Amino acid sequence: GRLSEVPVRVQGVARRAALPDFLRAYAEARAQGPWFFMFTDDDYRDGSSFDPLLNTWHHIPLPALPRDETFFPAASAGGLICFGCYADGWKTFVVCNPLTRVWRQLPSMLNPPFRLHTVGMVVDADTTSYKVLVAGNSDIYEVYDSATNCWEKTCIIPPGFYRWHQGILCNGFLYSKRFEFDGLVAYDMVEGVWSKIQAPMPHAFDYHALVECQGHIYTVGGQMKNDVTKQICILQLERTSLQWIEVDSMPKILFEEFLKDGESFSCAGYSDLVMLYIPGGLKDRLVLLYDLIKKLWRRLPQCTLPEHCMQDGLLDGISFEPRLDAVV
Repeated sequence: GRLSEVPVRVQGVARRAALPDFLRAYAEARAQGPWFFMFTDDDYRDGSSFDPLLNTWHHIPLPALPRDETFFPAASAGGLICFGCYADGWKTFVVCNPLTRVWRQLPSMLNPPFRLHTVGMVVDADTTSYKVLVAGNSDIYEVYDSATNCWEKTCIIPPGFYRWHQGILCNGFLYSKRFEFDGLVAYDMVEGVWSKIQAPMPHAFDYHALVECQGHIYTVGGQMKNDVTKQICILQLERTSLQWIEVDSMPKILFEEFLKDGESFSCAGYSDLVMLYIPGGLKDRLVLLYDLIKKLWRRLPQCTLPEHCMQDGLLDGISFEPRLDAVV
């Protein structure tokens, strides 16, 4: 596996020029940073997005996806979120722009998997076309290209994925975690080839998420003792030695406020920010934001959704870049 920079090339018809003048100017503006879309009901039909720039929550209902199915957040890129639906296999995927509420159901996969290992997504900023990669059980691996509106299966995936989670894109490669903490798998978005990276996690480290920031790969997780999280740490993958180096940890006072013995936590990350929360925690439970560049921990304000929308607390979430010009 390689960590060197590789350009992402996506075939497609350039659609940027067809955008209205306002959106074309918006597309050329500097990105404002990630938002965090957090679901607050177990049907994944409602939720709230946290805007770190304004330090506030926005109520953004999902588009009117088919009501007879439950869609789970699977991946995000370039202002778009990809949702998957399980019904006798992962047959259905939908891509939507949560700001414009426009969505599109993708064609059925060639060979829908019964178990997902990883889902990743990449958007070409010049053509606005996108690719969705799905790796599942029995070496099932396919890539959807919006430019051709087709799925394609091209090569065998390495065995031993850790568990289902969102893949991260870094320097042209899509990275995912391998089983038993023995490293990563990387998919070259240009060449269409998988490779293994031997980068085992430290002993007694409970991995939670991979995050890309400024061309580097980070992981967020907990130091365990007797199956209990005793500390939450941020590790960075060193490029040359392929060793995970601890770069920060949650202050003890904040950790004791955030997590109780025996509890588990979840996190969602995008670019330089990571949100940490207790799944299903009550609305008054602490939610944190960590800045990978500034190495700063921050308490978030309480979610301001109506009471009926917050009965189950924050259940699950995904981070994404809010963009009005993202084309579905």
